[in-house]
Amino acid sequence: MDPDHADLEHQAADCIGRARKLLVDHQHNPDVGSPTLSVSLAAARGRLVEALTDGQLAETDIGDACRVLVDIERVQEQLARTEAIRRIAELGEVHDAAVTLRGLSPRQIIEAAPEVVCTQLPFARSMVSAVSGSLWQPRRLYLRPELDGSPLDFSDYVDSAVLSLAEAPLETELVRRRVPALVAAPADDDRTHKEIVSRSRTSAYVAAPVMSAGKVIGLLHADRPGSEHVLDPDDRDRLDTFATILAIVYEQAVLKHRIQLQRARVEESFDATQTMLDRISKADAVLSHQAAAPVEGSTDEPGENRALEINSVLTVREREILSHLATGATNNQIAQALVISEGTVKSHVKAVLKKLHAPTRAAATALYSSQARRAR
Repeated sequence: MDPDHADLEHQAADCIGRARKLLVDHQHNPDVGSPTLSVSLAAARGRLVEALTDGQLAETDIGDACRVLVDIERVQEQLARTEAIRRIAELGEVHDAAVTLRGLSPRQIIEAAPEVVCTQLPFARSMVSAVSGSLWQPRRLYLRPELDGSPLDFSDYVDSAVLSLAEAPLETELVRRRVPALVAAPADDDRTHKEIVSRSRTSAYVAAPVMSAGKVIGLLHADRPGSEHVLDPDDRDRLDTFATILAIVYEQAVLKHRIQLQRARVEESFDATQTMLDRISKADAVLSHQAAAPVEGSTDEPGENRALEINSVLTVREREILSHLATGATNNQIAQALVISEGTVKSHVKAVLKKLHAPTRAAATALYSSQARRAR
């Protein structure tokens, strides 16, 4: 035990003893059999105040009673500070336990949670369940090694059970109200699911909801079967804190998984686009080489020997445009002949020049004429 806490217990016991002596002749004796020092001190303080207010103490005892009250208040304040420090340290331990699940996939987090509850928190058995609509489906049970193979191991049942929340009002309340629970006597509690209580042979348990995106997606149950240390509200709050941090870790894992999938899709898209660009680049290089090569057996001037397989480069419409260009037609005349706008003709002409690597309309026409001669 912490020496400071032991000293506080001694001071508290001294205050309670002094209060008893002052109240021994009255019906205001403090309940020194209370389960905690805080409760005992509060009882002593309340009864001393009542005795002073009602004038039930002798005048010679009033001064002593006031001094005892001052000492009780001081000890209560120190106990409250000690308890706050203890709770903060405990919350840190629960947080550290939950964050050990970081780095796992969402499914691995859920499957590993019961083991963490039992190995890093003061529980001997834990179960995680999925909640979907009106169904409660146990997913994994973990027991400390000393309980493996004992009648308390009901893993076979957990692996196949699908339960209805309608048959478990207590768990239904966890889902609806999103609050934890301490069940001190499950067998006698009308709200519990009697089949799972019977299978698990639990004498008491704590449970907490696991939430994601504002919705309860699962439940955590834990107990200490066979232990002399009974479950208390601290155990309930401890499990609830773990479930809260577990939900955060789980949501982070789900988000990370989605980002990874999206990144993979984007990378696949980039790869496909790059492959297409490579093919276009290779085709463009081939076409450029063909356009620059002299036509075999041609008697034309060198500048006119840039024959090109036009049909493999231009669309049907672009070939139509080029054929009209070869006649010397203007954009307006081509537009009227093909019943399209002059702007559309300009766009097609621009595309033809680019694809044929021709700097001018005349150059494109020359290529067309060269191709026509080859075809003949």
